[in-house]
Amino acid sequence: MWTLVQDLHRAEFTRHALTVAEHGVGVALTAFAPGSQLRGEVWQLATPVVQDITLGGRGVLLMPTFHWTGHPLLSDLPGRPLTVTCPAGPGLPLPADGASGADQALAAVLGRTRAAMLFLLAEEHTTSGLARRLAVSNATASAHAAALRGAGLIATVRAGRSVLHRRTDLGSLLARRHG
Repeated sequence: MWTLVQDLHRAEFTRHALTVAEHGVGVALTAFAPGSQLRGEVWQLATPVVQDITLGGRGVLLMPTFHWTGHPLLSDLPGRPLTVTCPAGPGLPLPADGASGADQALAAVLGRTRAAMLFLLAEEHTTSGLARRLAVSNATASAHAAALRGAGLIATVRAGRSVLHRRTDLGSLLARRHG
C-alpha cells in the first residue's frame, strides 16, 4: 500500500509543479484553495472564512494529502513559511488517450531525437549506446546530450573512458508528464 501512496503523492507533486511552471504560483495556490486569489504578496482565501495572508517572500509549503477532504488547513507561524495542507487531487496518471498528442508536443519543443533520448535516459546509457539506440552518429548523440544537459534535463558523468548519461529529476518530471 505504501508504494501506491508514494506514487499518488509523486503524481500530485508533478501536477502542482507543472502548474507552477506553466501558469505561475497564483494559479497553483488557487488550485489548492478554490476561490482564493494571489494579489502581489497577499493571498486572499475565502474558505472557511475570508482572510488575507501576507506572504512577504517567506515561502509557501504546499502539503497535499489524501487523508484530509475538508478546507485547506493553514499553519501561519511568524518567520516561517506558510504551510498549507489540503486535499490532494486524484493523483492518477493522465489518461492514455492524450499520450500521443503529448509526445508530439514534447517532440515539437525538443525535437524528435532529443525527446526520444530523454525517454531512453530513464536508464543510464553511454553516448555510443544512445547513438546506436537512436540510429545517429556518436557526434550527433553527444550534441543532443549536451543540449539536454544544458537545459538541466540530464546529468553526465565520466566513468573511465566512457561518458554515462541519465535523466535528472527535472527530466523525469517532463518525461512523466509527456510519456
